[in-house]
Formats: sequence, structure tokens, C-alpha cells
Amino acid sequence: MLWHRLVLACGWMVAVATLLAAQEGTQNPPPMQEFKWPTNIAGKGVQEWLKEVDDPDPGKREMALNTLPAFGPDAIKICSRKIVERMRNEKDPSVRMAAYRAAVMLGLDDRDWKDAITILANAVDQGVPGSQTRLAAVQALAAIGPRAESAVSVLTGVVCQDPSYAIRQAVANALGRVGGNETYGPNVRALNRLAGTLASDVAAAVRMEALQSLVLLGPPWTGRRNKPQDPPPIDWKQAAYVADRMRERLQSPKGKSGELDPQIEIWVRVVLMRFDPKEIGDTHLNAIAKHLSSPELGPRLQALQALSLFAEQAAGGKRLDAVVQLLPPDSLTDLNTINPVELNLVLGCLVAMGKEAQGVLPTLEKLEKTFEKLRDKRMQEEDFKQALKNLGPKQTREQLIASLPEEQLRLAVAQAIKYIRKPELRFSDVPMGKTP
Repeated sequence: MLWHRLVLACGWMVAVATLLAAQEGTQNPPPMQEFKWPTNIAGKGVQEWLKEVDDPDPGKREMALNTLPAFGPDAIKICSRKIVERMRNEKDPSVRMAAYRAAVMLGLDDRDWKDAITILANAVDQGVPGSQTRLAAVQALAAIGPRAESAVSVLTGVVCQDPSYAIRQAVANALGRVGGNETYGPNVRALNRLAGTLASDVAAAVRMEALQSLVLLGPPWTGRRNKPQDPPPIDWKQAAYVADRMRERLQSPKGKSGELDPQIEIWVRVVLMRFDPKEIGDTHLNAIAKHLSSPELGPRLQALQALSLFAEQAAGGKRLDAVVQLLPPDSLTDLNTINPVELNLVLGCLVAMGKEAQGVLPTLEKLEKTFEKLRDKRMQEEDFKQALKNLGPKQTREQLIASLPEEQLRLAVAQAIKYIRKPELRFSDVPMGKTP
């Protein structure tokens, strides 16, 4: 169920982003032309650039490696082996990092991935502590994803003690990307290192990254999942290790300190509930919801995202009221006091609550009317009228209206109303109404 919440939250973000791109306002958008990858860059074809990968001048080698991905997928078979050779043999750190980037940006032939992953894993394990090349190797493994699961043993090794917090943060991110096996579930070694070491790192950025990776991976499985649509068999005994580490982060035993950063504390509670469903309840949901009244934006945003993941359980009374309190007032006269990111998350949280949030529909309908009035007011201003007169040959009045921030916000609220009224539409492609 929580995975579905993650999908819904991402889907809502995409939907609102689409609105903010003003796609809904176009009645007859011009047809998209098929993209064609270039066959010539700066007067040279892919073979000529590939030759420069072996040039004695490191600057030319780096430039060539940075250019190859721009030729697109058709260049993979041509370039793959040469890129891997440069990853293995390059002495110049800057050029070697360019080779790492080329491998993940362009992609490699299937036969070359194993060698590339081994090279990157060795660069992580044997790299100079705090070095940019070690960081680049970690980031490359993260970009490769589950295909690089064999690198988990290295990513959970000495690199977790690297003096650079940026590298430790990158490791926490990488474990969340490479540690998720689609057939056998999350890698237990990755989970334990994230929960036992990185989630208690001295750097807040590392702790937050580790918690996000734990949420992404979820609890370990007891065995193979035969069909993708089947719920995975959860190994709650092994999941208890992660849950216990989260409980420790919330406590303040003598001589130690619990999690003091309010934003991270929110995600410690999310991970705890993710790995021990018995913890899902008022204790943690109320503790998260209290941050909705924070004077600081950061904790409010994190709390909204967290509550969206447990939306049905979080929809009770005071928690729902606390979310609604973050909506702009009916008396709104301009957009200066609105944070669009926060409004987006408030609407997303209400959408995730589904039918439980239907009592909020009258409030949202008033808010939509408020944005409509602000939009109409903007359309009476001279700047808009002048822009209307200056429309280009491929521009329409509807597109101009859709570009107004007041209209974008109105559409976002209207979409939230539609999804709350009919929650079954949340995963469907529902066109919005036309702008006036």
C-alpha cells in the first residue's frame, strides 16, 4: 500500500508539473516533430570523436568523452568498448571521470556492463578518500541502478567512513538505487548499512539521504516474487533491525542524543512505520502533523510529503484540519504570499486522502473561484492586453491565459477537486476543462 502511495505522490507531482507547463491550456498544440540524434557535431562524426578518446592531449580526450553521449543510442555499440577501456586505463582523473559520465549518459553494450561495474566498484573501494574520482564512481553506480547490485558489497564497505560527507551522502543515495532487486527484493546488506551507519551519520544531509533510500527500498523479502503484480513476501524478522535503529534515533538514552533535526525526525518516523506496520498510528502521525504548524517552511514541506504516504490513516480529524489550514485564504488578493511548492504538496496530500478529504471540497471550490477572479483581474491589466495584441503566429489566446500563474494555480486546484471527488481517476489520464 505504501508503494502505491509513493507512486501516487509522484503521479500528482507530474500532473501538477504538466499544468504548470500550461499544457492543459492548448486546444490544438502543434504536432511534435520526431527527434533525430545528430550524426555530426562540430564538423566531426562519431568515429572521428572516438579517435580523439585516445589523443595524447588529456583535454581532447575529455572533450571527446563528453561529446560521445550527444550522438545518442545508435552510438552505443560503436563507442561502448572504447569507453570501458578508457575507464580502466585512463591516468588523468578528470578524463577518467568523463569516461564514467559517458558510460552512464550514453549507455553501454550489454556485454560491457559487467566490466564497467567492476571498474567503478574498484574505484570506490580503492579510491583516494575524499577524492572527486571516488565521488564520481559512486554517482555512476547510482545512475546504473539495480544492474549494479554486485557493487553493494563495496558501497557498504570502507567508503561509508570516507571523510567527505558528500561522498557518504552519494553512497546513501547509491544504495537506494542499486540495492533494489526486482525479483528478490531489497538487498539486506544495503538496508542494514543505511539504517545502522548512514542514518546516524553526523551530517544531516547523509542521514536524510539514507532515510530516503530506506523508504524507497522498503522492507526485505523472504524470497522470490514470481509475478510483478503479486505483493512481495516480506521478511519482518529482518525488517526489525531497521525498525529498531529508527526507534533508537527517536530516543535519547543517557550519553547519546536522538534525532534533533525536525525534518529528519519526520522521515525517521516514516521509515519506522514502513518497516513495522504496527507503528502506524496516532503516535507517529500526530508527531509528524505537528510540524505543519512550524514557522519554518522546510518541516512543513517534509510533513506534507510524509503524511501523503500514509494518507488514509492520516486523514483523521485534527490532522486533516492541519493540512487544510495551509491552504490560501478566500480573502487572497494577490499571489505574493503563496509558496507554489507548499500549495502543490497540500493539494497532493488531500488528493492522496481521497474520499476522506471530500469534506474539504467546498473550501477547494472557493479557492478555485478565488484564483479565477485573480486571473480575470490580471487579464484586465494593460500588460496582458498588450501581450494579447503581440501574439505570434503560433500562439493562441488560450496559451497566453494558461501561462498566467493565477490560471496555473486554478487548474491545479481544479484537478485536485476532480481527483478527490472521484479517487478512482487518480491514476488515469483525465483532461482538464478548457480555459475561458
